[in-house]
Amino acid sequence: MLSDKPATGHETEARLLHILGEVRRRGHRVTPQRVAIIRNFLNRSDHPSAEGIYRALKPEFPMMALSTVYATLKLLMEVGEAVDVAPAAEHARFDPVTGEHCHLICLRCGSIRDLPFCPGAGDPQTAEHVRAAGFVPTREMHEVFGLCAVCRNGAS
Repeated sequence: MLSDKPATGHETEARLLHILGEVRRRGHRVTPQRVAIIRNFLNRSDHPSAEGIYRALKPEFPMMALSTVYATLKLLMEVGEAVDVAPAAEHARFDPVTGEHCHLICLRCGSIRDLPFCPGAGDPQTAEHVRAAGFVPTREMHEVFGLCAVCRNGAS
């Protein structure tokens, strides 16, 4: 079940080692910056932007370029360890949870929250239309737009 809490340290480190092995297997270098970017990403549940990860790591890696963060996030997507969350936002946001789930997206503050249950997920009628179109899905993404509890309470 999904939660708003990041994975435990042991789970994160095991996933990190798996990812680093895949990065090496694909012929990419494993640099301290890349390890820090991946670790930061895996320890977050706020669907960070590349800019957010960059700001968090800049004090530790003052010479790191924003392009390094984008390149690492792109690599994580290529190896199936991240998904691009594309709400109507100024910057791309990324999610370390790659399994089926739903995103609750606040139209006011831009927060994104994972929800394990997706209304309409696995709907047989939708699956039938997808098959009829000759389309073979590899992943479903469900997004629900509205106001989060904080913004809704602040609006009253």
